[in-house]
Amino acid sequence: MKVVCLLLLFTSITNVGHAQATAPTPTSSSQEVETSAWMDAIGHRHQQLIDLNGPGIDSSLRAQLLDMGDADQKIRTEVVQAAKVAGKQPDVTQLHATDVKLTSELKEIVARAGWPTIHLVGFDASHAAMLILTHSEDRAWQLQMLPSLEKLASASKIDNSQLALLIDKELVASGKLQMYGTQFKFTPGHIAMYAVEQPATLDARRTDSMLPPIEVYKQMLYAAYNIPVSNETIPPNSSNASSDVSPK
Repeated sequence: MKVVCLLLLFTSITNVGHAQATAPTPTSSSQEVETSAWMDAIGHRHQQLIDLNGPGIDSSLRAQLLDMGDADQKIRTEVVQAAKVAGKQPDVTQLHATDVKLTSELKEIVARAGWPTIHLVGFDASHAAMLILTHSEDRAWQLQMLPSLEKLASASKIDNSQLALLIDKELVASGKLQMYGTQFKFTPGHIAMYAVEQPATLDARRTDSMLPPIEVYKQMLYAAYNIPVSNETIPPNSSNASSDVSPK
């Protein structure tokens, strides 16, 4: 799995606002070691979940969710590419329309078959379902699903890394500090992170959720978008939650 793909799976970025930014320093050898160690650890964790739950028992639903996940990723890739064009903000009209459509389809699946666990549809398709929920504009449904998803994650029936992203998204949307540092914001020419609870222990929480160390992650952001990452943080602001254009 490529680093950029992993990065995009574990971030949520909005496209409005301003922040003072500085270009990141070159990746150090220690950060390269940390990145390699994290890649090994997350690969091991994913394999553990697959071994525990199996490849999935509903092949038809698995195929449907993978197609939905592809649609989610395709539109976000287009938005990311547009965001790289200097001086231009991407048109997210089609992105929002795609999210609404995929949310509706996922709701129908959940009503019929329950939440798509790894046991039901396999790791990749279960992960796709979490991506779609995270990108949904239906915040009430996200909040409704959160308690049951936390139980599933605790029982190793779904991947908890995407749950961390969903928790952070809801905290920021509520005007609260995020816990895992997954929520970022596009500013004119820069990317900045929303403020986090207890920054000194951020990396420990990220490790528990199989997310890379935050400084490594900032380097990954820069490599993916070629946009400087700010050393400043942005206070959470619920009024910006609806402008989410999070790539993957």
